[in-house]
Amino acid sequence: MAETALSPPPQAVASATTAIARDSKVSPVGSPLGELPSAPSPPSLDLSPLQALALRALLSALDQIAEPKTLLLDAELAGPLGLVCDVGSLRAHGVERMFWLEDNPGQGSQKVVERDVNAPTRAVVYVCRPQLGLMRVIAGHILHDRKNAASSASLSHTYHALFSPRRTELSLHLFSTIATPSLLSDLNLYDLGLELVPLEYDVLSLEEESSWADVWAKGDHGVVHRAAMALMTMQHVWGAFPKIVGKGDMAKRLSDLLVRQRREYLASDPTNPALSNPSKAIDGVIILDRAVDLATPLCTQLTYEGLVDEIVGIKSAHVEVDPSLVSSEPSSQGAGAAAGSMTASGSGTPLREASAQQKRKTKKARLDTSTDPLFGSIRDSNFAIVGERLHEAAKRLNKDYEKRHAAKTVAEMRAFVQRLGGLQQAHASLRLHTGLTERIMDATTKEVFNASLELQQNIIAGLDLAAQLNSIEDLITASAPFLVVMRLLCLLSVVSGGLKPKNLEYLKREILQTYGYQHLPLLLTLSDVGLLTRATPSSTRSSIGFSAARQPLRLVDDEVDERNPSDISYVYSGYAPLSVRLVQLAASRESLAGPSTRRRPAASKGAPIQGWRGYEDVVNCLPGSTFEEDQLPSSAAAAAATSTTTKAIVPPTTLVFFLGGVTYAEISALRLLNSLSTERRFVVATTSIISGDRMIQSLEA
Repeated sequence: MAETALSPPPQAVASATTAIARDSKVSPVGSPLGELPSAPSPPSLDLSPLQALALRALLSALDQIAEPKTLLLDAELAGPLGLVCDVGSLRAHGVERMFWLEDNPGQGSQKVVERDVNAPTRAVVYVCRPQLGLMRVIAGHILHDRKNAASSASLSHTYHALFSPRRTELSLHLFSTIATPSLLSDLNLYDLGLELVPLEYDVLSLEEESSWADVWAKGDHGVVHRAAMALMTMQHVWGAFPKIVGKGDMAKRLSDLLVRQRREYLASDPTNPALSNPSKAIDGVIILDRAVDLATPLCTQLTYEGLVDEIVGIKSAHVEVDPSLVSSEPSSQGAGAAAGSMTASGSGTPLREASAQQKRKTKKARLDTSTDPLFGSIRDSNFAIVGERLHEAAKRLNKDYEKRHAAKTVAEMRAFVQRLGGLQQAHASLRLHTGLTERIMDATTKEVFNASLELQQNIIAGLDLAAQLNSIEDLITASAPFLVVMRLLCLLSVVSGGLKPKNLEYLKREILQTYGYQHLPLLLTLSDVGLLTRATPSSTRSSIGFSAARQPLRLVDDEVDERNPSDISYVYSGYAPLSVRLVQLAASRESLAGPSTRRRPAASKGAPIQGWRGYEDVVNCLPGSTFEEDQLPSSAAAAAATSTTTKAIVPPTTLVFFLGGVTYAEISALRLLNSLSTERRFVVATTSIISGDRMIQSLEA
């Protein structure tokens, strides 16, 4: 077989990963690895019904519009929509063209701008959130059409709006206010129930990136209601959650809404089998709001996927990279990815002709363990060992390519050709993750990164906090990156219960003089949401807050094993996320045992989640309400647990809902708990994926 017919073996990739493994400074690396670890086994709960429900809602709405359609897509919905639907499905249901919908680009005004929609089909379909700015655009299109039409019946287009997750009375009122009430007669309205979408086999997200700022900075609790509706949908699919356990004021509000909605459904339909019987798949839900644990997202994530999000950015399971890192072979595109590749025709169109992604000449790559086994084997690993694992993968791939020389017979050559597609896919995956790792290394080898990491670990451990404050002041003097400084300062405030008023005011002045007075509103907002506060005699007591939980919950682990982790602290190289420790308290206390026992898998007991009993003193030291709610009589819940335990190979699933966002490192920590015990499986649901940078940046919007 001619060698030139094959993709070249990735020797260059192997050399690069060798250098990455050698030069990694995030934390020490030990002996070489043997076999690459496989990805964690999928949980017992199949999340595909939620994806199917979202897809059915979209396609059934499109089918009600019986003519060729032009789709105008809200860019914020592109990511989640692309996770449930591909372009082929849209075309099969009459969508001929797709464009971005944006809020009057370049206008900068609050008035309605009348503009021609300039769509190539008669039917125009808007898929968007019910937000004021986008409704101005829709109103402008209809008003322009009305002005040029003899009557309503002679409009150039028919207009249809699919509001996600649903229309609201406020949105309809605003639409009538910004235009005229009669304008609604020319707009056909539909609800698009795009709720929790699967990012992975064990992660669900509402993909509401502004949820943290909306709830805690703006006082907009709409996402709490939407989260309750999404959890109700899960109960309709899998049965009622027998037990709800949670921590936090907003978590309590979500729990109350969820319980009330179930009771209202049962009042109108008492025999509803899904809501009147306990779920046999989900033994309970643990709800945590972000205000309970502000420290964790402020720390730098040290898992591979966490660092990719911190440094490169992950949005709806996609990452934007240089085109050279992405295979040029055709693949099925999600609806969101395809919208940006379609351009508008004609002049004066309100549609954006190219996405920002295209202007930067980057491509989107999907991070998906189902099609990328290499990613599945490294995503939850501490970054200290990722370079070594990539090097091992490169060597294995080289060996597989070399087997072509051993192919002597026609049958052997045919066998190699059959494997060639898989080898080329593995090569493309290795190229992508090597490129991402090199970008991470560019950041993690900088002095400011390592200084920041050391400060974070000292603050978390409570080591000489006055000295840490001086070090942060030195970073300000050296004009270190603004977000690095703010994350450290907020972390110090959260961990220590606030800063002395004199120190806080001095640091605020230094920040404004160094980075600019445009950050003054942000500093005020940080105080309002509890990230940067003044110390009070009560807030600094060691018996409350983070400091009270540090020792009893073993938040600091000096003996962390990053290569073969037996404790969740590996995700931050020595810090165990407070949020995940709370999950362990409520559902899996055996994993809080000492090092000698926590590696031993538990029997598949399927015991109901225990809640906070026995740890009330520790949990009550943390901010927010502490609650437990039994939705069903204990006998019914016990029967459900017994029914589950009769099938030892199918452990119960516990849903962990993060209101206000979750980090990839916290998700990795929960996956470790899955691997260490056969007692139960955790599935994560969240309003969004967050990081420390995004938390702070969202407060500036």
